[in-house]
Order: sequence, then structure tokens, then C-alpha cells
Amino acid sequence: MRISRASLRAPVVGYGWVRVLPLVGAVAWVGLLHVPQLEPSWLDWAFAVASAALVLAGGVRPLTVAVAQSVLVVPATALTTIGSGVTQVLTAVALGELAFRRRGRPLWCGVAVVAVATGLTYFPAYSLPANLLRTVQIVGLPLLLGSYLRSQREVAWQAEQRAAEAERNRELAEVAARTAERAEVARELHDVIAHHVAAIVLRVGVARHVRTTADPELGEVLNDVHAIAGEALSDLRGLVSVLRDPASMDEPGLLASTDLTTALAAVVDRTRQAGVDIHADIDTEAMTRLDAAHRHAVLRVVQEGLTNVLKHAGTGVRARLAITRESSDGRVEIVVHDSGGARPRVAGPPGHGLTVMRERVELLHGSLTASATATGWRLHAALPHAGRAGEATS
Repeated sequence: MRISRASLRAPVVGYGWVRVLPLVGAVAWVGLLHVPQLEPSWLDWAFAVASAALVLAGGVRPLTVAVAQSVLVVPATALTTIGSGVTQVLTAVALGELAFRRRGRPLWCGVAVVAVATGLTYFPAYSLPANLLRTVQIVGLPLLLGSYLRSQREVAWQAEQRAAEAERNRELAEVAARTAERAEVARELHDVIAHHVAAIVLRVGVARHVRTTADPELGEVLNDVHAIAGEALSDLRGLVSVLRDPASMDEPGLLASTDLTTALAAVVDRTRQAGVDIHADIDTEAMTRLDAAHRHAVLRVVQEGLTNVLKHAGTGVRARLAITRESSDGRVEIVVHDSGGARPRVAGPPGHGLTVMRERVELLHGSLTASATATGWRLHAALPHAGRAGEATS
């Protein structure tokens, strides 16, 4: 695994404050590191500042900078005393940066140029072995340091790539597990629940046509049961489709914005047909401004609340359904209150329906309470910030 050349190029602007440091160091070197008997000349200043200025381009043109520094170091060594020290140090720095940012032919070209320039600055006072050792040090030490830093950067990059790959594999495994779980649930719904509901639809349809009594109320009940079972079968098939292919949903909910009012009216009508005298007070205009998740939650809470009225209070009771939306903060309030009916409520732990309702509401940061009152049972759900995505609330 290799790091691309572009990934190792440091932008001049991003490292501007670091690139300016050699200029400061060059001025301090020439201006301070000398004895009174040896004052710096204009050549010392010129070579030192020129060599330090080249460092500014080292992040994007390391080979060019290394060659330019090598060209400067030869005349600087011959013509100056103080400035030559700056050029020699910065030539080594340029070679180290070249080893850090490049490999292969560009790197070895730079090494050859710096080695030749160092050989041309031969010190007569040194022996030949000493000059060779000096060349090896000036060329070898920056080369080793730059190569080492480059290898460490590559190791760190490879570790990041392995960690990212492991994270991607983990996410893919989670997606595969969720897909398999959805497929299993879809099979069970299709093979068991949908099969039984389809059988109910079929049997009720037969009963509607072969009933021996002409009682209109019985015919109406059978028609209602047949219609409700047919809707349940249709909903099951839609749910199975969504479980097998979540992308088949048009938006993050199973209910379009124009369908909530119609669906709520259908739930209320079915409850009335079942024998509950229900008064519904629904802010229909506000319902069209809810986002998909809140529309779905409102419908499910109302369905479960009215189902509980039928299950626990029985028929012949009075109930009130109120759904309002606060204009100030977008909060939706749902209240289902019944008169209690003939059968008393049995205190005890909540069933699955109430638990599922509470979980659904809490996922939207809302709250749900259900408790007995002096005249029956009251369910209250509050859903905060129930507006469309991007809708501002005053």
C-alpha cells in the first residue's frame, strides 16, 4: 500500500508560519553569530536570505528547492564565511524534505546533486577521508531522517486505512444482519399472519353470501369485518414489501402527508361502527403540516388508544378524541378519554400495545401517560417539535 504523491505535499499557506522560521533563523545567524573582527558582508546577507526564501517552496517543489540550494551552496562557500553556514544547513534541510516527500528517481536525482555540490565545497584543511565523511554526513543524515519520517507517515496512513476498512466491514455486517432479520420477519408475516388474515377475509366473504338470516345488522357487521380484514391484509402486504426492500418507501414513514386526515377519519368511523359513541376533535389543517415520523406516530397512537377503548371499556361507551397542535412550539397533543363502560378496568402492568406506543412516542422525544380517572380511562401523548423538516416554529 503506497501513499499518493499528492497526499505528501504540504501547502505553503497551511504551513506558512513554519516556512517563515528559516528566514528568522538566517537573519539571526548572520546578524548575531559572528565576532566583531568579522562583520557580515552584503554577500553573506544575500546568500542567507536567498537560501531561507527557497524553503517557502519546499512543500510543493522539494526537488527544485534541493537543486537550487545545491547551486547556492557552492558560491556561498567560496565567497562568504558567515552566509555559507546558512546555505549548508538549509541544503541538508531541503534534502531531508525531499526524502520525506518523494521517492524513486526524483529522490536519487536530488541526492546526486547535493552530493556533487558538497564535493565541490572541498575543504583543503581536511584530509580526503575527512572530506568524504563530511559528504556522507551532509547527504546521509538528512536522507535517513527524511526516509524514516516518510515510513512512519506511511505506517500511520496504512493503520488509518485498515481501521477505516474494518469499520466499513463492520457496518456491512450490521446491514447484512438487519437485512436478514427483516427478511425473516417478512417471511413470518407473509407465511403466518397474512395467511390467517387472508383466510378470515375469504371466510367472511363466503359468510356474507351464504348467511341464512336477512338481519341487516348482521350483514352490516360482516361487511365491516370483511372491509377491516381486507385493509389489514393490504397493510400486511405493504409492510412485507417494506421489510424486504426499505428503499420502496417514498419517505421515512408509511403515511403520506395527504393521507393522515383520511386515515384518522377511517379509524374513528370503525370505532363508531363497533359501538362506541365517540366525539372527535381533530385539527385537520395542522395534521397536514406534520413530518412523516410524527404523522405515523399520531396515527398509531390513535389506533391503539381507540382499540384499548373497545377492548377494555366495551361497546356502548362514550369516548372523546382530541388532537391539537400548539402553534408556539409545534407540539402535538393527543388525548383519548372514555367513560369507562360497563366492565371495570383491571389494574396491572401495561400490555404490549401501551409499551409499543410509549416507545414510539419516546423515540420522538415525547411522553405518554395512561391512567384511570373518576369517569373511565385517559390516554395522553405529547409529541414536541412535530413540524415538517425545515419548517420554522415561532
